[in-house]
This record gives sequence, structure tokens and C-alpha cells, in this order.
Amino acid sequence: MPRTSTSARAAVGAALTGALLLSAAATASATVTGAPAATAPTSTTAAAAAAYSKSAADLRIASTLAARVTTARFGTSFSGAVVDADSDTTVWSKNGDTAYKPASTNKLVTASNALSLMGPNHRFTTRVRSGSASNHVIVQGVGDPSVTSAQLDRMAATTATWLKARKITFAKVYVDDNFFPTPTLAYGWKESYVPDSITKVRGLVRDQRESSDTSAEAARYYAVRLLAHGITTVRYHGRANAASTSTVITSSQGAALSTIVSRMLLNSDNEIAEALHKIVGYKLGKGTSWTGARAAQTTQLTAQGLKATALYDGSGLSRADKLSAKQLTRIVDRGLDSRYRDRLWPMQSAQAMPTAGRTGTLTYRFTTAASTCAVGKVWAKTGSLNDVVSLAGFTKGSDGRVKVFAFVVNGKSSTTTLKQNVDMLAATVTGCY
Repeated sequence: MPRTSTSARAAVGAALTGALLLSAAATASATVTGAPAATAPTSTTAAAAAAYSKSAADLRIASTLAARVTTARFGTSFSGAVVDADSDTTVWSKNGDTAYKPASTNKLVTASNALSLMGPNHRFTTRVRSGSASNHVIVQGVGDPSVTSAQLDRMAATTATWLKARKITFAKVYVDDNFFPTPTLAYGWKESYVPDSITKVRGLVRDQRESSDTSAEAARYYAVRLLAHGITTVRYHGRANAASTSTVITSSQGAALSTIVSRMLLNSDNEIAEALHKIVGYKLGKGTSWTGARAAQTTQLTAQGLKATALYDGSGLSRADKLSAKQLTRIVDRGLDSRYRDRLWPMQSAQAMPTAGRTGTLTYRFTTAASTCAVGKVWAKTGSLNDVVSLAGFTKGSDGRVKVFAFVVNGKSSTTTLKQNVDMLAATVTGCY
């Protein structure tokens, strides 16, 4: 089935000429919270593909990339693809179906899965429940990576009022973070990744603080705020399971999922990625273990008509992860499709996707003579491990049409020079170099 509306894609192309793409304010009204997951798209028909003739810009992209993607620059483990978004026509590909380690471009999978399943307006609810004794209170985390000090303070204030009404002046505080299992390494992670690249992901975290035990840190802060709100004596007593039938003393919702996803993509936040990865597992009834989250990841990709060769986490840290350039272009392309805009719009927003030379992980990229012409014209997710450099996103070609691209390089040191060469490829897609 062809795209729903060529003009709708053209509108996205027009938006690429401005400083921002679709903004949260412009799209929030179109979002349906709690709506069922979007149905899997069907592929473009042969007739629709045949109806599109490659433009002069497409032919130049193909010939120039063929000349510029050399073994000297990119080694022998390279996968690349460029697609005309509106027609789904492959403009250029080199080893496009060969899967390599994607590094943090894997976060595009995590974003697509979370948004398509829960919707951009979804918010997670953190609760404070009564414990086994009248003066026991339990802070119950649900994996929300957006919990703030202000939220915990507000809940502490309400809890203090609740305790005072019962003439309780000595409170014992516990934390229930069993929503996620005790942190372990995902398959393919190096031991050095924790805490060098990622903090242990637990069911409660405050202000995305880095700590060996984020749940305990947040609960201790909550206990301090109880003191500030007039409870005479407060002690933190560790972990306890909150009964599902216990009284909810107070609750607080975190940021909208669109905001959480935007932070994840813009800053390539590993902790947010793994939290969302596990929450998708919970939402699909697979559980929040690595095995359950992985099964849910595959299920939700399939529901969207997408594929991944092999993924073991949500951040891309796993050295066992495998994605091809074509798989990545399909994920990016779906985020641009007007049929799924109500749920996937953050994936086409400059508030989420780093902008070349300006925001997020691309702030200090696109700095050479070969790529500065593309500053402000490319939106893409970066990926980097010690032997991986990847980039997947979209831009507008010199023919005025949206082009989706993905470049994945493995087996070469992740040097500044290699990243500059990948930036050069993206600039080639814009037609400015």
C-alpha cells in the first residue's frame, strides 16, 4: 500500500527548511492517549514504487556515495542505505542488509516501541503506600526515569499531612523498587560499562542522578523532606514490598513519554533507554527481566512491521546487538509517516532528534569543510562504541524530497576522523557537498 498522503510527506519536507520540525505544542492535540497500538504498515506496492523515477539528486547521491564510501575511510565492515521517504525507493545501498553493531542508534528501536505502544502523552505514576505498621510508608517506584525532587517533595508534604492527621510523629520509610529486577549486566555488556557508561537501572531514580543505588538515594531524600514538612522523627529502613491492597497515601505522575523519549534521543541517555526497554516488557506482559524485555522488543517491532537482526538491550551498549542500515532506515521512515504521527511524532521532532552542528549529540559534529554545509539541515541519532560509529536520520535532498539514511561502521576505532567521515556522508545526502 502506498503512502497515505504524498502531500503530508511534502509538508514534513517543507518543515525541514525551518529551525524546528514538528513541535510538541503543534502535535499534542493530535495524540490519543491509551489508543491501541498502530497496526503494522504494509509495504509499498510495486506500482507505487515504479511510479517514482529517481531524481537527478538521487542519481548524484548514489554516484557520489559510491565514490566516497571507500575501504580506506570506512574499513570492510560497513552498512549504508539512503531511501526516498515518500516513495520508499532505495536511492543507494552498500551492504544495506548486512547487520552490524548499531551502538546507540538502537535507541531508535526503543523510542519507536515505547511510543507506538503507550503513546506520547503517557505518564508513569509513582506512589507512596502505607506499610505493615501505621507509621510505615513505602515509596513505590515504577521505573519512571523522569521522577524529580519536586515530585518527591510534594508527595512528602501530602504524606506528612496524612501522618499528622493520625497523630503519627515518628515515621519509618521504605522503598519498593521491585518493578525492575536486581540490576545485572545485559548479554553483550562489558563489566566496565557499569558505572562508566550506565548507572544500575532500578525502579526508582531522582532527577536521573547517578548512584550505585538510585532507589535508596531517592527514598532517603523523601525521608528528609518528611522531616522538613513537620514529622518529628523519620528513618529510612531499606526495602519492603508494598501490598497491592495497601492504602495509596499519595501519588505523582512524571513527565509525558514524549519528553522522556526526547531526552533519551537528544542526549543518548542509556539509563532512560533501558528503563523504557523494560517497561515495554511489562506492558506487553513479558516481564521486566532482560529476557522478557527482549521478547517484548521483538513483539512490538513486529507489530509495527519492523525487524531487527538481534537486539539484547534498549541502549545499544550490547556488543551482541545487530542492526542493518536498511532496518534502521525503515525505523526512521516509519517515524516520518503521517499515518503514525499521533504516536511517533517525537521521532520527527528537532526537540528529540539531534540537529547537525546545533543540538544534542550532534552539537559538536559537522565541523569540517566537507560537512559544515549541512549544519541545521540533518536530524539524526548518533551511535558510538570504541569500535563502532553509526548515524541514522533524515534530511531534505536537493530535489526538495525527504531522504532517510543510515550508516553503520564497525571494526574501526571510533575516532574524530571516522565520525567526520560519517558526517560527510550525511552531507552528501543533502546534496550540499
